Amino acid sequence: MKNFSNKYIFIFSSVMVIIRLQLCSRWLPPFFSRAGKNLEIEKKKSMLESINVPAEWGKAEELYDKYIKESFVINPAVVKG
Repeated sequence: MKNFSNKYIFIFSSVMVIIRLQLCSRWLPPFFSRAGKNLEIEKKKSMLESINVPAEWGKAEELYDKYIKESFVINPAVVKG
């Protein structure tokens, strides 16, 4: 059995972590974009329900485009002066 120095173990571990992070950065974005799309649909559905328009999950985007003509976001961090 070989005895490896602490420096070798640290460098090897660092290289393996970097390789793993690069692989994950290539494989995971499709999952995050799908989650972002689901969050966007849920927000649209909630906005429709706030104006008493019953919205199903599959038709939320279509109804949102029909009833909501303009929308904007207010960032409270920017408004504070």
